[in-house]
Amino acid sequence: MYQYLDKFGNALALGSQAAGVVTALAMIGSLLLGVFYRYVLGDALVWSDEVAALAFTWTVFLFASALVRTGGHVRVTLLVDSLPALLGELVERSIMVLIFGLGLVMLWTGWNFAEFTAGQVSPAIRYPIWVRNAAVPFGGALICIHALILLVRPRPIHKSSEH
Repeated sequence: MYQYLDKFGNALALGSQAAGVVTALAMIGSLLLGVFYRYVLGDALVWSDEVAALAFTWTVFLFASALVRTGGHVRVTLLVDSLPALLGELVERSIMVLIFGLGLVMLWTGWNFAEFTAGQVSPAIRYPIWVRNAAVPFGGALICIHALILLVRPRPIHKSSEH
């Protein structure tokens, strides 16, 4: 049963990374266009900063969720590595519970904030602001899913995050 859950988590992380690459490329393209128009053509684009901010927000939360799955976040493992295997695994699972809690907080507060900004639009492009703010609850939901999958993993979490 866990193997299907694990495959789902891997596919979800891969999808998050693919979408993150697309948004990162959109951000970079928008910024490069903005710089080109401003400094080469002498005429600033009014929309490039908004597109870059929108893409940046989604890029951050998509990649952050995928990094929970792969154990790619910056970590200091000196303490955990020095503990006996069972105690180290208990610490890893406790950390994963905290990460799950953080995902829930992001989901709850992000949803409330996106809902609060539902009637607002961006100044230049006039896209709904909730589209940008929805990245927070979406990333929080993905973080919860990945943390939950790692929590029910029958193998040690610590070994799964080593590269």
